[in-house]
Amino acid sequence: MTAIHETAYPRLRSNLTDKELRELYTPTPEEMAFVQQSTSSPVTALGVVVLLKTFQRLGYFPAFETLPPRLMTHLAEVMGTPNRDDLLRQYEANGYRWRHGPLIREYWHVNVCREGGRRVLVQAILEAAQSKDILADLINVGIEALVQARYELPAFSTLRRAAQKARAQVNVRYDQQVAAALFWGPE
Repeated sequence: MTAIHETAYPRLRSNLTDKELRELYTPTPEEMAFVQQSTSSPVTALGVVVLLKTFQRLGYFPAFETLPPRLMTHLAEVMGTPNRDDLLRQYEANGYRWRHGPLIREYWHVNVCREGGRRVLVQAILEAAQSKDILADLINVGIEALVQARYELPAFSTLRRAAQKARAQVNVRYDQQVAAALFWGPE
């Protein structure tokens, strides 16, 4: 089975440097204005800035508990709020993550990966499966196609299943062609 680390699926490193935190995860003035427009309390502002900056880097919304503590501390300091897990659990319990997700996608000009994204993914992987057989390669092609088409990345398991299915479909077709050539002979 293909592991996530064998692919280009974006992940956050656990040991972020001060430079990375400053350059990649400190909100710009425009991003801070967006956060202020989108929220009404320090708790929701922290949640939005965490989602905004991680979505910018990853192309999907990670679970808060999977994020590096150093990143969470940095963003809490930037926002002037305490870095407490209970604040983000409260944010999620109140349903803010689901309300702010569409706003963040719109801010970054990225679409939800529903039907349109699935079509892009399946088409790209099926085409790649004509010449590639390694699942990691097929997953990477799918990631690239979704990013280029400005779709949010689905869960890694979704990409893996799509790649497995596409590879199986192409292989069955090839098997049928070989069997037909053997059975019927050259035309």
